[in-house]
Amino acid sequence: MIKRLLVFPALFGWLLMASGCSTHVIHTHEGVSRDTTWLQVTEEKAPFVVSDIVGGEYIRRYRLLGFQGEQYLIIGRGEDLYMDIDPGTSARLIPTLDDDTFILEVLGMDALISIEVSAHPVSEYTLEITRLRGEGMAEGGRGWLKGGG
Repeated sequence: MIKRLLVFPALFGWLLMASGCSTHVIHTHEGVSRDTTWLQVTEEKAPFVVSDIVGGEYIRRYRLLGFQGEQYLIIGRGEDLYMDIDPGTSARLIPTLDDDTFILEVLGMDALISIEVSAHPVSEYTLEITRLRGEGMAEGGRGWLKGGG
Protein backbone atom coordinates (compact mmCIF):
# COMPACT_ATOMS: atom_id res chain seq x y z
CA MET A 1 0.00 0.00 0.00
CA ILE A 2 2.80 2.43 0.87
CA LYS A 3 4.53 1.78 -2.48
CA ARG A 4 1.32 2.68 -4.31
CA LEU A 5 1.04 5.91 -2.35
CA LEU A 6 4.61 6.87 -3.31
CA VAL A 7 4.25 5.95 -6.96
CA PHE A 8 1.01 7.89 -7.52
CA PRO A 9 2.41 11.37 -6.69
CA ALA A 10 5.51 10.69 -8.81
CA LEU A 11 3.38 9.55 -11.75
CA PHE A 12 0.98 12.47 -11.28
CA GLY A 13 3.89 14.95 -11.24
CA TRP A 14 5.34 13.41 -14.41
CA LEU A 15 2.00 13.69 -16.17
CA LEU A 16 1.74 17.36 -15.23
CA MET A 17 5.22 18.10 -16.53
CA ALA A 18 4.65 16.14 -19.71
CA SER A 19 1.32 17.82 -20.45
CA GLY A 20 2.83 21.28 -19.88
CA CYS A 21 5.70 20.60 -22.29
CA SER A 22 3.65 18.68 -24.83
CA THR A 23 2.42 21.97 -26.31
CA HIS A 24 5.96 22.47 -27.67
CA VAL A 25 6.26 19.00 -29.23
CA ILE A 26 5.59 18.78 -32.97
CA HIS A 27 6.46 15.10 -33.53
CA THR A 28 8.26 12.22 -31.80
CA HIS A 29 9.96 9.19 -33.36
CA GLU A 30 11.11 6.29 -31.17
CA GLY A 31 13.88 4.13 -32.59
CA VAL A 32 15.82 1.19 -31.16
CA SER A 33 18.52 3.34 -29.54
CA ARG A 34 17.79 6.76 -31.07
CA ASP A 35 14.69 8.72 -30.12
CA THR A 36 14.02 12.07 -31.80
CA THR A 37 11.62 14.79 -30.72
CA TRP A 38 10.87 17.79 -32.93
CA LEU A 39 9.74 20.87 -31.06
CA GLN A 40 9.03 24.57 -31.29
CA VAL A 41 9.07 26.73 -28.17
CA THR A 42 6.57 29.43 -29.03
CA GLU A 43 6.05 31.17 -25.69
CA GLU A 44 8.66 33.09 -23.72
CA LYS A 45 7.01 32.26 -20.37
CA ALA A 46 6.68 28.49 -20.81
CA PRO A 47 9.99 26.65 -21.34
CA PHE A 48 10.32 23.12 -22.67
CA VAL A 49 11.61 20.99 -19.79
CA VAL A 50 12.25 17.26 -19.89
CA SER A 51 13.92 14.92 -17.40
CA ASP A 52 14.97 11.48 -18.58
CA ILE A 53 17.70 8.82 -18.44
CA VAL A 54 20.26 8.24 -21.17
CA GLY A 55 23.35 6.05 -21.44
CA GLY A 56 25.26 3.33 -23.24
CA GLU A 57 24.50 3.41 -26.95
CA TYR A 58 21.21 5.23 -26.40
CA ILE A 59 21.09 8.81 -27.75
CA ARG A 60 18.20 11.22 -27.30
CA ARG A 61 17.81 13.84 -30.05
CA TYR A 62 15.82 17.06 -29.93
CA ARG A 63 15.28 19.11 -33.09
CA LEU A 64 14.30 22.73 -32.36
CA LEU A 65 12.55 24.77 -35.05
CA GLY A 66 13.44 28.46 -34.86
CA PHE A 67 12.82 31.56 -36.92
CA GLN A 68 14.85 34.67 -37.65
CA GLY A 69 15.50 36.88 -34.61
CA GLU A 70 14.52 34.25 -32.05
CA GLN A 71 16.87 33.42 -29.20
CA TYR A 72 16.85 30.44 -26.87
CA LEU A 73 18.50 29.62 -23.58
CA ILE A 74 19.49 25.92 -23.60
CA ILE A 75 20.48 24.25 -20.33
CA GLY A 76 21.45 20.58 -20.06
CA ARG A 77 22.33 19.15 -16.65
CA GLY A 78 23.29 15.66 -15.57
CA GLU A 79 26.19 13.66 -14.12
CA ASP A 80 28.45 12.39 -16.95
CA LEU A 81 26.09 13.96 -19.50
CA TYR A 82 27.36 14.77 -22.98
CA MET A 83 25.31 17.39 -24.83
CA ASP A 84 26.06 18.33 -28.43
CA ILE A 85 24.31 21.28 -30.07
CA ASP A 86 24.53 21.74 -33.84
CA PRO A 87 23.05 25.12 -34.78
CA GLY A 88 23.40 24.44 -38.50
CA THR A 89 24.15 27.24 -40.96
CA SER A 90 21.22 29.52 -40.04
CA ALA A 91 21.91 29.97 -36.33
CA ARG A 92 24.82 30.65 -34.02
CA LEU A 93 25.67 29.23 -30.63
CA ILE A 94 26.86 31.74 -28.05
CA PRO A 95 29.00 30.29 -25.22
CA THR A 96 28.19 31.31 -21.65
CA LEU A 97 29.95 31.30 -18.30
CA ASP A 98 28.42 27.90 -17.50
CA ASP A 99 29.55 24.89 -19.58
CA ASP A 100 26.02 23.42 -19.37
CA THR A 101 24.31 26.58 -20.66
CA PHE A 102 24.13 28.06 -24.16
CA ILE A 103 22.34 30.89 -25.90
CA LEU A 104 21.27 30.18 -29.44
CA GLU A 105 20.35 32.91 -31.91
CA VAL A 106 18.58 32.25 -35.22
CA LEU A 107 20.17 34.40 -37.95
CA GLY A 108 18.57 33.07 -41.13
CA MET A 109 14.91 32.95 -42.11
CA ASP A 110 14.56 29.63 -40.26
CA ALA A 111 16.73 27.00 -38.60
CA LEU A 112 16.46 23.41 -37.44
CA ILE A 113 18.79 23.10 -34.48
CA SER A 114 19.93 19.63 -33.36
CA ILE A 115 20.52 18.87 -29.69
CA GLU A 116 21.82 15.40 -28.78
CA VAL A 117 22.25 14.08 -25.26
CA SER A 118 24.13 10.93 -24.34
CA ALA A 119 26.17 9.66 -21.40
CA HIS A 120 28.66 7.03 -20.41
CA PRO A 121 27.83 4.88 -18.62
CA VAL A 122 24.42 6.38 -17.72
CA SER A 123 22.96 9.70 -16.61
CA GLU A 124 19.72 11.16 -15.36
CA TYR A 125 19.43 14.50 -17.11
CA THR A 126 17.27 17.58 -17.38
CA LEU A 127 17.07 19.61 -20.57
CA GLU A 128 15.47 23.04 -20.48
CA ILE A 129 14.89 25.22 -23.55
CA THR A 130 13.55 28.71 -22.93
CA ARG A 131 12.68 31.20 -25.62
CA LEU A 132 14.28 34.47 -24.56
CA ARG A 133 12.89 36.80 -27.20
CA GLY A 134 11.45 36.84 -30.65
CA GLU A 135 13.78 39.49 -32.06
CA GLY A 136 17.32 40.72 -31.44
CA MET A 137 19.63 40.14 -28.48
CA ALA A 138 17.79 39.39 -25.27
CA GLU A 139 18.71 41.93 -22.60
CA GLY A 140 17.99 39.40 -19.85
CA GLY A 141 20.45 36.93 -21.40
CA ARG A 142 23.50 39.20 -21.31
CA GLY A 143 24.53 38.08 -17.83
CA TRP A 144 25.05 34.53 -19.12
CA LEU A 145 27.55 35.51 -21.82
CA LYS A 146 31.30 35.03 -21.55
CA GLY A 147 33.00 38.39 -21.36
CA GLY A 148 29.82 40.08 -20.09
CA GLY A 149 27.98 40.11 -23.45
